[in-house]
Amino acid sequence: MKKILFGAGLYGKMALKKYGDDVAYFVDNNADLQGKRIDGVEVISLNRLMQIYDKYEIIITTKYKDEIIKILNERGITNYKCYSVEDKRYYPTDELVINPYETVSNQYLDQTKQGIQQKIEVINKQVDELYFQNNLFNHVEIETINRCNGTCSFCPVSKGNDTRVMTKMTWELFEKIINQLSAINYDGRISLFSNNEPFLDDTIIEKHKYAREKLPLARIHLFTNGTLLNIEKFSQIIQYLDELVIDNYQQDLQLIKPCKEIQYYCEEHPELKKKVTIVLRKRDEILSNRGGDAPNREDTVSYPDAKCVLPFKQLIIRPDGKVSLCCNDPLGRNTLADLTQESILEAWNNERFKTVRKCLYEGRKGWKHCEFCDVFNLG
Repeated sequence: MKKILFGAGLYGKMALKKYGDDVAYFVDNNADLQGKRIDGVEVISLNRLMQIYDKYEIIITTKYKDEIIKILNERGITNYKCYSVEDKRYYPTDELVINPYETVSNQYLDQTKQGIQQKIEVINKQVDELYFQNNLFNHVEIETINRCNGTCSFCPVSKGNDTRVMTKMTWELFEKIINQLSAINYDGRISLFSNNEPFLDDTIIEKHKYAREKLPLARIHLFTNGTLLNIEKFSQIIQYLDELVIDNYQQDLQLIKPCKEIQYYCEEHPELKKKVTIVLRKRDEILSNRGGDAPNREDTVSYPDAKCVLPFKQLIIRPDGKVSLCCNDPLGRNTLADLTQESILEAWNNERFKTVRKCLYEGRKGWKHCEFCDVFNLG
């Protein structure tokens, strides 16, 4: 039986590679994609699916599968299954260079009203479950230097926009944090970056080596704009990483020189394709507003009843040891803990963290910095 893939994003493209000629159509709720073709396969609407679904097997190919299942069940469609993605990478694909604009219209993020509502419903359900559990964080970001050399217009901490006092984490504080994570056998995600360019820290490779030795169970990933990379640095750091994502910021979506060199190197060493993804990005685009901090966003919409999962999952550490609200608090407007005064476990369970979680369980209206935030991700 021919198949229809519900979800024309990254997972959909992965499923298309698996099923090949057996795929008749994509379905996607993004109206900008409907009527177009992705890798030769037409994208149709939900209304069109309703006319033909009984002739096909439907495979849900999106991480928002619970909401898609709900949509299908409400319409009496039961001949579906979910495409399973066990890969824990941010980009679970063996494609070395990807262009996200091919599957999300001309925008990097799906910020349509329908897309946002779909994300809110999934997040609210997850927060309802997490609030009554006593889970440990599973995502740690350690910003070892609070500077970026990028000039992206959407970023509040890009070069020219940053108002933070320049700070670099001391080795003693870094070692203390890593050792505390090691003592609890931390096995979640960890990244030695946050709202910065990690290679501005001249000890970043040594720090990754130490983290890898102390945290053998953790999944270490790194995002960089790639401008400071060369083959020597790349070869040194990749041995300590589970995943390296290079955001290649170039307005015409052309590879910058370091990314071209790394692309060639990875083609010569194909085993690295499971570790490395180069993502084509535009410097000047409109993205999420980061709680009102994005410099090229003037419009804001209140999301009073939308919940947020991030304070239930993330521990975001600034170079001075202060803990931010989440990864979308780039300027550190909210400080929930201080790791020079508290241990990691004390910080995670302190009263300020508990207050934030209670507020966001009740909706973004309860925390001033969050009410107008249109970042909706699963942590």
